[in-house]
Amino acid sequence: MKYITLSVLLLAALAAGNPVMMTFVNEFGFDDNGLGWVELHAEPPPYEAVDMTGWLLMTSTSACTFAYTMPYHGFLVVDSASLAGGEYGHGTFRLNPAGDSIWIVPDWNHMGYSDEVEFPLLPADWGRAPMPPDHGSASLTNADEGRFQTINWYVDSTPTRRQDNDDYSTVVGTVTWPPGGIWYVDVSVTGPMGSSDSTVGGSGYSYLAKGLSAGRYQVVASASNGEALVYPESLDLGYNQTLRGIDFGFVMPGMAEGPQPAVPGSGPAATVLRGLPPGAIAFDAMGRRVVSPRSGIYFVREGPEALSSKLQATYKVVITR
Repeated sequence: MKYITLSVLLLAALAAGNPVMMTFVNEFGFDDNGLGWVELHAEPPPYEAVDMTGWLLMTSTSACTFAYTMPYHGFLVVDSASLAGGEYGHGTFRLNPAGDSIWIVPDWNHMGYSDEVEFPLLPADWGRAPMPPDHGSASLTNADEGRFQTINWYVDSTPTRRQDNDDYSTVVGTVTWPPGGIWYVDVSVTGPMGSSDSTVGGSGYSYLAKGLSAGRYQVVASASNGEALVYPESLDLGYNQTLRGIDFGFVMPGMAEGPQPAVPGSGPAATVLRGLPPGAIAFDAMGRRVVSPRSGIYFVREGPEALSSKLQATYKVVITR
């Protein structure tokens, strides 16, 4: 236990001093034998091979010692059966199917690769993973998205041993704002199964929040000037689903915000606004004009023929207060 405590303390110090967190435990799950397996991978990958000789891999009921060099962008799947062959180390590896912890304790020359994960522990985050399902796995995403590094554990229904992780869900949308006053917008997608963050550095740019499990989430866009918009509908994500059209528009007095086109069949799509753009006409779901719209969902037309009965393009907005 002394090694584990020392490893955790050093990792905490590295996290405080370095905003880019290294991770080494990449995926884990259970075989039909119920003993469990773990995949190791440097993510972000090192730019050279890593000598793992003398490193410890520990759980609450097992421990093994490595005699192995991890190649550049390499993967190593560890279980008791492969350890018995002595290819890369010796010892045992087991996971408690009711919940466990996995620790990597490296040598003194590689303390930056100290790593740990506990499961089931929600909300998912760095070191906190959901329970892997039968014939599935718990997988890690480690991505640099603008001002954020997103580290999240998600449920993968199709394990990817010795391959880059996939099968995560993603939320995609655009953020717009008028010139001046806003330098960037941070978009956060959060829920009981984890979170993902992304930064938009220019008006009209897309954000990409990835690495999410199936589950329900809320989306918030926070601007550099302190303004924040909350998407009013909860998002229900499935396995390996990309949900598009979750758009935000920051509007300042006297500035009009243009329509945000939806992507057909991609889920809910609306632009979130503080108020109705100047010159725009709002209609409710029954097609009735709303003169002073309150908070809610509306369909908007703009231009000199906005009140015309002719068929014209409308776009959906969500007005918040």
